[in-house]
Amino acid sequence: MALLPATGTEITMGKVRKGFSNASPAASQNITLSGTLGPYKGKTPGTAISLSSTFGGATTPYVF
Repeated sequence: MALLPATGTEITMGKVRKGFSNASPAASQNITLSGTLGPYKGKTPGTAISLSSTFGGATTPYVF
């Protein structure tokens, strides 16, 4: 288990995806905040969410 950084430049969408899915995105892969990452926190695609307030400080099943 790992703990995502709380805020700022340390938290990235790639780290969030890796922490929840244990898969690194391909260089050309698009990661969307609500569509790709939102479901990990129970959010539906299209929901307005904030990277830091939704995922900051979250415990993930995988090390990123």
